[in-house]
Amino acid sequence: MPGRRAVMNDQRRIVTTDRAGSIWAGITWCSLLLFIVAGIAGMMAQTMLPANLGYPQLHDTGVPAWLTWTVVAVDIIAFLIPAVVCTSCGRKAKRLGHPVRSAVQIAWATFAVVTVISLLLVLFG
Repeated sequence: MPGRRAVMNDQRRIVTTDRAGSIWAGITWCSLLLFIVAGIAGMMAQTMLPANLGYPQLHDTGVPAWLTWTVVAVDIIAFLIPAVVCTSCGRKAKRLGHPVRSAVQIAWATFAVVTVISLLLVLFG
């Protein structure tokens, strides 16, 4: 039969719904850090993809349109992934009683701003 101390340790390890919701809320906020990785991936696509295909810069003359649109698509997808991850974690936190709407709104606002800027630079830049 386990001793009293073992029973107390087991009770401290129990994750309640409230505690799980708090943990998922924290994960939702931390998932915003994925935008740093997305930014690095976007910059790498903008510089390395044209360079590996023999073009000095993306916006130079002679760069094919398909390459420009490929880079824009990579940027948009790179910034879409953190927004989707943040939304998914936010839903889990909300189901457990800890809504984190502001983190999800920040994620989608960041995605929208990057998408609009990318498209404006290609169309009018």
